[in-house]
Amino acid sequence: MSHESGDPGFISRVSRVQISPLLVAEISHTPPEVYFDGEEWVWRTNCSSLKELDSSPVAYYRRYVAKDAPPKSSAAFDVGKLLHTWGELLDGLDPSPFWSRAHKAPQQHVTATGQLAKSAAEWIATLPADAIPMAPAVMSMLEYQTAELLRNPAVVDILLASTDREFNIAFDIDGHPCKCRVDGATAEFFYDFKTTRDFEPTQTFHYACRDYKYDLQAAFYMIAGMQLGWPRHQMRFIATSTTYPHHNCVMTLPKEVIREAEKRVYALLKELEQRRNLDWWTPAYYGQVIEMDARHFQKGGRGW
Repeated sequence: MSHESGDPGFISRVSRVQISPLLVAEISHTPPEVYFDGEEWVWRTNCSSLKELDSSPVAYYRRYVAKDAPPKSSAAFDVGKLLHTWGELLDGLDPSPFWSRAHKAPQQHVTATGQLAKSAAEWIATLPADAIPMAPAVMSMLEYQTAELLRNPAVVDILLASTDREFNIAFDIDGHPCKCRVDGATAEFFYDFKTTRDFEPTQTFHYACRDYKYDLQAAFYMIAGMQLGWPRHQMRFIATSTTYPHHNCVMTLPKEVIREAEKRVYALLKELEQRRNLDWWTPAYYGQVIEMDARHFQKGGRGW
């Protein structure tokens, strides 16, 4: 197991992976589940691919085996990436390292919906290599959103206690090579930024946890951290609304939910190994004729 970070003095007990600069180009073209461990390429399962398998073995096959799935991209996804970059570049509580690299797109390169147009590629090509281009509306929203994050003492406490941000961990679970990329860590726990469109995250974020399987992430990352010396812990989710006035909160999943998710992590890794060995990527119910549940048709039943 190993840990990669931009801070060479992170934690002395961690065995760090050294990746040759000559391999950077090759790394950038490898699928996300392939990891260079210092000596050889290792197929490592990350949490995103495990969640994909949990949702659909067909989806897993299309994205990670056949590699013909459409790319994951949306306006919300792009805002999430910008927020993660903001968190990574924070200097203590000083956001200027991020904003000094931010560039607002000229209006002619912005679509009617407020996103960067295809023509923005020409403008982006004129910017410095480390520039962070943004549409005006996105930049304005992110300014309000991140300022509000720094108004929440619970968020500030986590950021000030951070020992590292945006780092990779390579580890094994019952012989299954795995990896994860952590938004940030204190000496006691990992944390992760999450965006939501909901006005009040404290009331509705549990729906996102269910729909996007954040319980699997909390368990998967906890297992990784425990192998490197972190205690068993409830991962902190910094949930921030993209809806004005951008309420935010720090939330954890119940311990019993994480325990159940931990069992699912082990079960899914075992299932993945079996599916790879058999080259079997269809749901278990394929080949069956399924009779619908009569309760769906009873008075007051909702059905699909």
